[in-house]
Amino acid sequence: MSWPDAAGFSNWMSVQDSLQPAYKFVDGQLHSFDSTADGYRLLSEAEWEWLARVAGRSEVSRFVWGNETTIPKNSGNFADQSAKGSVPKYIPRYNDGFAGVAPVASFAADVVGLYDMAGNVSEWVHDVYDLRPPRSGQVETNPFGGRHNDGRGDGRVVKGANFRSASITGLRSSFREGLLRGRDDVGFRIARYLYGQE
Repeated sequence: MSWPDAAGFSNWMSVQDSLQPAYKFVDGQLHSFDSTADGYRLLSEAEWEWLARVAGRSEVSRFVWGNETTIPKNSGNFADQSAKGSVPKYIPRYNDGFAGVAPVASFAADVVGLYDMAGNVSEWVHDVYDLRPPRSGQVETNPFGGRHNDGRGDGRVVKGANFRSASITGLRSSFREGLLRGRDDVGFRIARYLYGQE
């Protein structure tokens, strides 16, 4: 699934629930994003990482399961013993029972009730993948999109480990990739803003 497919699904869900779509596409290309829309959208990179590292925890964690590099039993779907031979690297002495993608919610929810934050498939988020640092003297807080709000970058950000992940770096909640097109180990998670009565 590509990033436009995931954003398009968010719009489709919005229409199904009589909400205003957040993404506007023209000729199959993203034209604009309406941050005031009440419809569904992809999580921002900062939101995704906050859910994976901070929400419901007593301290910021390196991994969804905590700070230990030893993966607790049944923590998620990663490149485990059953994937040996089908992936370049696997996690010895860890077995989640799935060599490929597992059905959603095959593992227990995390501390705030979310499923599959630790592994199974990586997830598209809203942000443009951009490695440029903030402008000198400028502090940027959760720049929703391109770093300099120009929409430029190298693809879109993908967060989270997946069933092919085996390295400590790839399992960390802070790990990010930039992709131009979809892969069979990438999915998405949607959210929406809830606006209260003024």
